[in-house]
Amino acid sequence: MVTGLGVFMRVRRQIHVLFPLTAALCACAGDDGRYPSLAMRSFETETPRPAPPPAPAPDIPGEEPTQPLADAAMLSALVARAATANTSFTGQEPAAGRLARAAAGQPIESEPRAAALVAMADLAAQRGATSAVLADLDQLAVEASISFAPGEGIDAARAEVLALIARQDATIARLWETMGQ
Repeated sequence: MVTGLGVFMRVRRQIHVLFPLTAALCACAGDDGRYPSLAMRSFETETPRPAPPPAPAPDIPGEEPTQPLADAAMLSALVARAATANTSFTGQEPAAGRLARAAAGQPIESEPRAAALVAMADLAAQRGATSAVLADLDQLAVEASISFAPGEGIDAARAEVLALIARQDATIARLWETMGQ
């Protein structure tokens, strides 16, 4: 039977063995000059110097405000890319709708189901092309916000592309629902 006194005696015996070993290790830690001193260094005791005042902003008369990062032609080209991808999407939509209706209620391994899945993947690829344009516009919006450049044109183009993507998302969701997914 183990009692509290027995456990205490064992621990006490182990402490008596470890104590001399600990003392011996401390004796080995003499200063041989290889390690840096822990004494205060000169830069730790000096008073800090005040930071120099910021340079005044140059006052240039007639200075023009920050120019936009993207001109109207560039934004129009991006929106046109998104519209082209959307046109491809809407061109494939009727066929995908027919295939989705044919696949409704069919088993997973059936031919109509496989054809509908391929059509859905094609629609998702066209949506990806539209989303790539949105990514480019998002990058421009971030750069404009960092450089404090005007971003109204970028925001308008983003809104147009976001509307296209929202319609594409709704179409894809409707087709998945038709298929029974």
